[in-house]
Amino acid sequence: MSTSPVNVRQRFAGACLIAGPIAMAAAMALKTTGGGDSRALLAEVAADPGRFQLSTLLQLLAVLITLPGLAGLVRLFPGRGAVLGHLGIGLLGLNMLGNLGDAAGSAALSALASGGVTEQKAAIADAISGETVFVVVQLMVLAGMLGFILLPVGLLLARTVHWAVPALILATVVSFFLPVNEGVGGVLLALGMGTIGVRFLTDLPTADAPLARL
Repeated sequence: MSTSPVNVRQRFAGACLIAGPIAMAAAMALKTTGGGDSRALLAEVAADPGRFQLSTLLQLLAVLITLPGLAGLVRLFPGRGAVLGHLGIGLLGLNMLGNLGDAAGSAALSALASGGVTEQKAAIADAISGETVFVVVQLMVLAGMLGFILLPVGLLLARTVHWAVPALILATVVSFFLPVNEGVGGVLLALGMGTIGVRFLTDLPTADAPLARL
């Protein structure tokens, strides 16, 4: 079995594409929403702080693990679909960075919810969500969602993966607009990215089949 640096990087990216989205799926399934109301959100967090803290920790880990995996996706675009594919990868990276900021905001909410919920704490939570930095974070998450569209289109053009992979990634963003738990979208993403990850772990480049033809 080859142990070249190229193969090591590919294996690392593959492992990240499996583990990162799984962690994100778990974080999304545990996520507390509060129906968009700060007081309701704080009340939910205070009622089950362990769940909220675990969700925040998983979200943080998911971002840190997934980002290296996304960088490895560029090898799926040796020619056709490269522009859309690279844009999609970049936007998904932006989404991940937005999730990193969102995790920081969640940590602040967790601290606020400790010791009970008051009108003053709800007002502080509203003020925090209105801060420029957190508005930018939410914009990063929303803009990054375009990556869930551009990347699959690029993959369909490149024809380097089975059509089911881009279909699963597209289904992920569709699920976000349906009345279902966000964990459903997380599972779809984990299946799509995980399939690529498994291929990265098992289909290593050789002299006869270079990386660009993966």
